Amino acid sequence: MIPIYGITFLDILGFTILIPLLPFVSRRFGAPDAVAGALIATTAVCATLSSPLWGALSDRHGRKRVLLASQLFSLAGYLLLAFAGAVPWLFLSRAIEGFGGGNLGVANSYISDVTTEESRPRALAYGTAAFGAGFIAGPILSGALAHFGFTVPFVCAAALQAVNFFVTATFLAESRRPRRAAFSWSDLRAALARPGIAAILGQRFLYIFAFTYFFTTFSIFLSDVLHAGPVASSALLGVAGAVGAATQIFAVGPLIDRFGLRTASLAALAAGILAYALLGFVETLALFVVAIVFWSFSGSVLRPAIDARIVRLAPEGERGTLLGLGDSLDNLALIFAPVIGAAIIGATPRLVGILPALSLAFAFVLTLRDAP
Repeated sequence: MIPIYGITFLDILGFTILIPLLPFVSRRFGAPDAVAGALIATTAVCATLSSPLWGALSDRHGRKRVLLASQLFSLAGYLLLAFAGAVPWLFLSRAIEGFGGGNLGVANSYISDVTTEESRPRALAYGTAAFGAGFIAGPILSGALAHFGFTVPFVCAAALQAVNFFVTATFLAESRRPRRAAFSWSDLRAALARPGIAAILGQRFLYIFAFTYFFTTFSIFLSDVLHAGPVASSALLGVAGAVGAATQIFAVGPLIDRFGLRTASLAALAAGILAYALLGFVETLALFVVAIVFWSFSGSVLRPAIDARIVRLAPEGERGTLLGLGDSLDNLALIFAPVIGAAIIGATPRLVGILPALSLAFAFVLTLRDAP
C-alpha cells in the first residue's frame, strides 16, 4: 500500500507546486491577471472530462497501466510549462497536465481493490492524508524554489512526476486482471444509474464545493476580518493539516468501526456546518482556530467515508468508473467554487460561510435519506 500513497502524494505535490506561480508566469508574457485563473480553470476542465475516462479504462485494462499512462501526460505538461515561450503554450501545457491529472479516482480504486470492506475506510483515509500532505507541502516548496527562477519549480514538478512514474512501474503491483471489453459511454451511464450512487456523488460534490470555496478564500478572510498576513495564514493551514492528518490516521477507522459509514458521514457534515456557521461570529484568532479544527475534522472523515460508500455500492468492475466520476465532480467544483467564493468575500467577508454551510446542510439531508 505504501507505493500507492507515495504516488498520490507526489502527484498532488507536483500539481500544487505550480498553482502559486501561475499568476507570475502569465504576467511574464504580459498577460492580464485573469489569464492565471483561466489557466487553472483549463486544468480543472480537462481533469473533469478525463477522470471518468481514466477510471473506466482502469476497470478494463488494469489500474497500473492507466496510472502510468496518465503520469506520462502529466510529465509532458510539466515539461512544456517549464519551457513555454508564449501564452498559448501555457494553455496547452495546462490542458495536457489536466488530462493526465484526472487519475486520483484510479488510485482510490486501487486501494479499494486490495482492501476488505472492514479495512477500506481506514486505508482510504490514509490516501486522503497523503493527498492533504501534498496539498500543504506543494506551496511551501514552490515558494522556496521560486527564488531560483520560475523554470526551476516547473522542472522540479516534472522531476517529481518522473519519480512517480518510476515508483509506479517498479514497485506497484497490478490490483486487477485486465478485461478486453472496449470502453463505452453507456457503461458510465449504467454505473451512474445504480441505486444510491447519484445521491452519494451529489453529497461528494456538495462537500468538495464547500471545501474548495473556503480553501481558496481562506487567506482573504484572515486578511479582511482578522487583519492577519501570509505568515498567519500558512501557520493556520498547517494547524488544519495537522488536525486532518491526526484524524485520518487515528480516528477515522475507529469512528467508522463503531458507528458505521452513514453515521460517521452525518457527524462529519454536522461538524462542517458548525465550522462554516462560526465564521460569521469570528472576532478573535482563537475562535477562528476552533472553526478550522471542526472544518479539518469534517473533511478528514467525510472524504474517505463517501468513497467507501461508493465502493460498497459499486460492483468490482465499475469501481474505477464511479470513483473517476467522483474525481471529475471534484474538478468541476474547482472550476466554479473559487469564482463564487471570491465574489462573495469581496462583497461581505463575514457572510462567507453561508453558502458552504447550506451546501453541507443539503448534503446532510441527502445522507439522512440514504439507507443505513
